This record gives sequence, C-alpha cells and structure tokens, in this order.
Amino acid sequence: MENTIGKRELKISKTEGHHGNPIVVLEAAIEDMEGIDEFFSRLGADDINELLRSLNSRIDLGCNLFIRIDKQAAFKGHIAIGDNDDVILVRVHVRSFPSKREIATSSAAEYLMSILTKTSA
Repeated sequence: MENTIGKRELKISKTEGHHGNPIVVLEAAIEDMEGIDEFFSRLGADDINELLRSLNSRIDLGCNLFIRIDKQAAFKGHIAIGDNDDVILVRVHVRSFPSKREIATSSAAEYLMSILTKTSA
C-alpha cells in the first residue's frame, strides 16, 4: 500500500472469507489534495484515458469513484489499473454540490483531464 499511496496510517481489520479463509483488510485515507494529485499523477496516460472512458460505470449513486489497482505492479512501485482479481481496491469520494452522480462524474472527468494536461506538459 505504501507504494500506492505513500506512508499513511493504516486501519487493519480481520474477517473471514466464504470458505472460512482468513482475510486481512488494510484501509488508509488520503484527505489532502496534494496526496490525491500525487496518486493520480502516477497513473499513466493510458490508465487515465481508461478511467475517463469508463467513468459512468465507476461512479455510484453515492458519488464514489471505484478503481482497481494492479497489486503486483504496485509492489514493484508502479501504479496501474488492474483487470484481474489481484488488486488494491480504491474508493475516491468525489465531492460535488449538489451531491449527484452526474455532477460527480462531470467533476471527476474535469479533474482527470487536468491530470492528463499536467503529465503531458
């Protein structure tokens, strides 16, 4: 996780899977814009474009953006969108007023486009 979001305080909880297997859940939060910008800036242009293409299916009614980060890539220090089961689940709450999915989707798209502009400059 540190390779993905930097040094953050971790909340650790233990649970059990469907077949009785132990599961350890690690949670951390990034609440400052600097940390959020750093996270998204580490994604490649292809990944940002994939997020832009799929925003409608990634943002729920609660204005949460869901991203799956490849765990093996993160272990190697690279942040990339994951498309398998070995992922780090990321939930980004998109602040919008009023708090509506459509407005959150538009805000997220605008933010991601700004990240693309910064990284290509």
